[in-house]
Amino acid sequence: MAAGPFRRRRNGVDVTLTEPEVSLLRAVAAQMSQVLEAPEQVPHAYRLFPPAYRDDPEAQAEYARLTAPDLADGKRAAVRSLIATLDRGSLRREAWRVGLSAEESEDWLAVLNDARLTLGTRLAITEESYTREPDPSDPDAEAQNVYHYLGYLEEYLVETLMP
Repeated sequence: MAAGPFRRRRNGVDVTLTEPEVSLLRAVAAQMSQVLEAPEQVPHAYRLFPPAYRDDPEAQAEYARLTAPDLADGKRAAVRSLIATLDRGSLRREAWRVGLSAEESEDWLAVLNDARLTLGTRLAITEESYTREPDPSDPDAEAQNVYHYLGYLEEYLVETLMP
């Protein structure tokens, strides 16, 4: 099934992007790497590590102590995987292409989702504001466009991965 820039194959997914799209994904991966180095210092990163115990600070602190390091390590590994696949890709016939394994496809999906959560939180995206076209005069218009683009990629990658 063809879905946006993704094409399903027997053991993974083929990706076809433009050079500017690859550059944008490199920038997103770099920013996510920075966020994941010290997420507690990034106010809009809280959605990456949602609380399990909202009404019990002690239980939440223990939960975070036990789960946050492994969760952060998994997120960092997914970012490294996305960067490695971007490095492995090549430009052919004016399009950048790379093949992803099933695991790499899942890593891409995780990074796209985490980047959207982080950016959407920073932008205070709501259901209403998500469906509205960004106002070009808004200082956050470019970030809103990136948010929409990440959503486009995420949607089509999910569609491609579905049986």
